[in-house]
Amino acid sequence: MKSLNNLLDGNKLKSDIQFKKLCINSNDIEPGDIFVALKNSSKRDGNKYIDHAFDNGALAVLSGIHHANDNRNIIHVSKLEEKLVDLANKAYAYNQVKKIFGITGTNGKTSTINFLKQLHEQLNMKVSFFNSIENGGSGLKILSSNMTTPDIFKLYRFLEISSEHNIENSLLEVSSHAIHQKRTGDIEIKFKGLTSFSEDHLDYHGNMEKYSDIKESFFDSDDFSLEGYVFNEDNYLGTKLKQKYKNSYSYSFHKKDADVFIHKSSSNKFLLDSDDILPKKINVNFQGDHYFSNLVCALLLFKVANQDVNLSNIDFFDLSLPEGRNQKIDFEGRDVFIDFAHTPDALDASLKSLRSTHSGNLICLFGCGGDRDKSKRSKMGKIAENLSDQVFVTNDNPRSEDPETIVGDILSECSSKNINVIFDRKEAILESLESLVNSKPGSALLIAGKGNENYQEFENGLRKDFSDFEVVMSFKNAF
Repeated sequence: MKSLNNLLDGNKLKSDIQFKKLCINSNDIEPGDIFVALKNSSKRDGNKYIDHAFDNGALAVLSGIHHANDNRNIIHVSKLEEKLVDLANKAYAYNQVKKIFGITGTNGKTSTINFLKQLHEQLNMKVSFFNSIENGGSGLKILSSNMTTPDIFKLYRFLEISSEHNIENSLLEVSSHAIHQKRTGDIEIKFKGLTSFSEDHLDYHGNMEKYSDIKESFFDSDDFSLEGYVFNEDNYLGTKLKQKYKNSYSYSFHKKDADVFIHKSSSNKFLLDSDDILPKKINVNFQGDHYFSNLVCALLLFKVANQDVNLSNIDFFDLSLPEGRNQKIDFEGRDVFIDFAHTPDALDASLKSLRSTHSGNLICLFGCGGDRDKSKRSKMGKIAENLSDQVFVTNDNPRSEDPETIVGDILSECSSKNINVIFDRKEAILESLESLVNSKPGSALLIAGKGNENYQEFENGLRKDFSDFEVVMSFKNAF
C-alpha cells in the first residue's frame, strides 16, 4: 500500500490514506485506488467521471477543480495536470530495472520490441515488455494492450511490478502521442531506437515538420557522446540524428557508410557489413526487408546494452514476428499475409516485399481508419493500385466517419482499374480469398491495416468483434 500524504506536499489531509494505485481512467479503478481527474480540454474532463470512480471503489479523487459542496473525499490539487510526473515518481519505485529500452518510429515498433524480447529470452535474461499487442514478461501475467504506450501511471506501475519480480531489462514502445503527452515522465530510458519515419498521425501533429520534431525530442540530450542510440538511416530523420549523435549506431539497406550496411541475398538470407559489430550472415524464418531492418535495430540495441554477450549463441532462424505482422497462411501454393500495414510507407514495403517473392498475382485488401489522418488515404490507394494486380478497398475502423467518404478519399487519385469496393470487411475478405484461390500458383493476398486487432470500431465508440485471421481460417477450413 502507498501513502497519499507522501504524494501531496503542502496538502494537509485530515488523515492519511493508504492506497493501491493511481488511475487516470475511471474504468481502471478497483477498490483501494485513487482516481486522478484530469481536465485537458472541454472534451477530456476526468471530473465528469468522479461518480463512476467512486462507484468502482475509489478511496479518493484528486482534482484540479474545487468541489466545495461535495462531502466525498475529493482533494483539490492546484495545477494537477502539471504534477503528474512528480506524483508518479513519488508513488512508484522500480530500482531493480537497470536497463530500459524505448523504441519509437512510424512503423516497426512492435516487431522490434518482439525481437528484443526473444533475444533476451534465448539467453535466459529476465525481461518485461509493453507493446501495442500485449504486455508482461518473465514471471508476469501476459495481458492484452489497448494502446501503444500506456498513460504515465500505468507505465510507472508496470516498471514497479517488473522491479518487484527482479527484472532488470524492460522494453517499451513509445508513440509520438506518448512523447508529446510526456507519458514516459522522467524515466531514464538508456537505450533508444528509431525504426522508421514517414507520414502518419498528421491529424494529431498537424504537419510533417511538427511530427518530426516530436520524434526527435525523444532523443534530446546534451550528451552527444551517448552510445545507447540506434537509428535507421533509410529515412531523413534517422540520418539527421546519426549526424547529431556521433557515437550512436545506424543501419541501412541503402547507405554504405552506415555502421551496419544490409545486403539481401535471398528472401530470408542477409549479409551484414558491420566491422564485426553483428554477425556477417543471418538467416531468418520470415519475409520482409522492413521486418529484417527491425531485427537489426533490436540486435544493435541488445549489443550496446550487453557488450560482452556473444550473439553467435542466438538462433536467428527461431525468431518470429508478432501476431498480425506479415502473418502467413498457406493456401496450397498460394499465400495469404495478414499485416498491420496502415501507412503509405508500410503498405508500400509490404507489397514490394511480396512482389519480390511471389511470381503469381498480387492481391491487396485494405481500408483506412475514420477520424484519423486523411492525407494518407489517396497515397495508400495509389500505392495499392500501382503495386497490385487486383485491389479490394473496404472498411477498416470507420468510427464516426461515413465509409463512403473514406473510400472516396482512397480512390481520389486512382484510375479504378482492377479495384473492387466492398464496404463489409468480411465479405471483402471472402471475395479476395475467392480471387486468390482462382489465381495461378505463386499468387499472394495481402490483407492490410488491422493485423492482430480483433474488433472493428464504429460510431459512438461501438466495437464489434472481428478478426481478419478468423475469417481467413474459416474460409480455409471450409475450402
